Amino acid sequence: MPVQPVEIAERAALLGNIRKTPIVLYGIFTEICRQFYSDAANLPIDMVKVWSPDVKKTAIWIDTEYKWEDATPEFRPAIYVKLSDITYSSLTGRKDSWMGVNVEEGESKFSRNGAGQVSWIHIARSKGEAVVLAGATLDYIDALSKIIKDDFCFQSFELVSLSPLAVDKESKERYRSVVTAAFAFQDTWTLKMESPKLKRIVYNAGQALLDHIL
Repeated sequence: MPVQPVEIAERAALLGNIRKTPIVLYGIFTEICRQFYSDAANLPIDMVKVWSPDVKKTAIWIDTEYKWEDATPEFRPAIYVKLSDITYSSLTGRKDSWMGVNVEEGESKFSRNGAGQVSWIHIARSKGEAVVLAGATLDYIDALSKIIKDDFCFQSFELVSLSPLAVDKESKERYRSVVTAAFAFQDTWTLKMESPKLKRIVYNAGQALLDHIL
């Protein structure tokens, strides 16, 4: 049996109607970064690294942390998206996140709040490259934080930190800079218990009196 009716599943085509699972969050934050770096006009004149979906043409590698080392371990420069732990809470304080019930429809309503952080980690061949890339991402994320919040249905989205430069010990050509933002969201859903359908109603009102007369 499906978890939800087909007509409801077909309507859940917008991000506001989709639960923010890790895969969805990774996709949102990766796509945000790719959109920015896909246009040369957005980039600083001393570091024009345009992203392309074509691996053979792209000048910068942008993807999630779980694809980083496996896909292109030596590609520089690169940006990968890293999620922190996500903490959940209930608006009512109930552990089952129950919000109430619609008696007429027989539906129970639930709500769960989530909060976490996302980091765009820049891997570069030089210190200058790492710092410039971090600055470009920082400016973009900070300037459009409200737009990101509204477009992707977050309750809050804000820049929280910048780590401008760190050197990875395992490589002479691996300089790291990190831009981090915090986000919060609310997932809501309803459950409707399936009841046995009534197939036949038999009226016996007055039958006993009729039998007595006859």
